[in-house]
Amino acid sequence: MSEEFDEIVENISQPSSWVRLLFMVAFAVILYLVLVPVVIVLTIAQALFAVLKGEANSNLQYLGLALEEYVGQIIGFLSYNSEQKPFPFSDFPEIDDSAIEESMAKRAAATAAEESNADQKKAAKSIDKADIKTEEKAVKKKTTAKKATKKKSVKKKVAKNAEDKDSKE
Repeated sequence: MSEEFDEIVENISQPSSWVRLLFMVAFAVILYLVLVPVVIVLTIAQALFAVLKGEANSNLQYLGLALEEYVGQIIGFLSYNSEQKPFPFSDFPEIDDSAIEESMAKRAAATAAEESNADQKKAAKSIDKADIKTEEKAVKKKTTAKKATKKKSVKKKVAKNAEDKDSKE
C-alpha cells in the first residue's frame, strides 16, 4: 500500500501533469465557448446559402472541414489519444481540395440514396394502393355475386311458392 501511495504522490508532484491539465481545461473552454458558437453560425450561414442559392458555399465547406479536423485534434488531446497540442501550439489543420471534393461526392451520394429511397417508398405506396383497390374490387364482386345469388334464391322461392299456391287451388 505504501508503494502505491508513493507512486500517486510522485505522479501528483510532476509539473508536466499539471501543465497538461491546464492545457486540457483551456482547450475544453475553447471548444465549448468559441467553437460551438462558430459551428452554429457556420450552420446557419450554410443553410441560408443552400436555401437562397440552391447549393452550399465552398468556402464555408472548407472552413467546416478545417474545424472538423481541429475539433478532432482537440478531442484527441483531451482524451489522451494525442500528445500534440492543437492550434495555436501547432499548425491549424489544412484541408486540400480533394477533401472538399470527397465531401461533396459523399453528400451527392447520400442525396442520390435518399432520392432512391423516396422513389422506392413512392413505388411501394402506389403498389399498396393498387393492391387495396384490387382487394376492394374483389370484395365488391363477391358482395355483388352474393346479392345476385340471394336474389335468385328469393326468386326461386317466390316462384315455388306461387307454383304451390297454383297447385293448391
